[in-house]
Amino acid sequence: MRRGVVCGLLLYALMGCMAPERAVVTDVDPAGWRYAATVEYRNRDTASMQALRLFLRLDDRFREDTLSVRVATLTPDSLRSEEVHRLVIHARPTPTSLQRVVEIPYRRKALLRQEGIYRFQITPTRGVEGVEAVGVKITNE
Repeated sequence: MRRGVVCGLLLYALMGCMAPERAVVTDVDPAGWRYAATVEYRNRDTASMQALRLFLRLDDRFREDTLSVRVATLTPDSLRSEEVHRLVIHARPTPTSLQRVVEIPYRRKALLRQEGIYRFQITPTRGVEGVEAVGVKITNE
């Protein structure tokens, strides 16, 4: 009985570290995204390697095939990292009434070592039309 309880608690703890996918997304101005969009992710898993993907929801006004964005990451202890990332977006015909979702790899095998809130600030290097929402999708590897 005791071993069963210990195994159950261990399994429960491991499952908490194995959430398959988490996403943090915010809306931006689809008529012209020009300013920083900030999303916050509350990290509880400090042991798993994770993949981070940039997430864009596009409408029919989006006409670009590449988009450069500045990604700034602020860790729970206030460390800041910033870099420019070029997104290659493959054209895919969709009916104009449908939104298109694009995910682009940003980081692989990332280890978010601290518990707490990570802030990702995503800013286009120039104004762009047709982007409705941006964010970060995080999955365990």
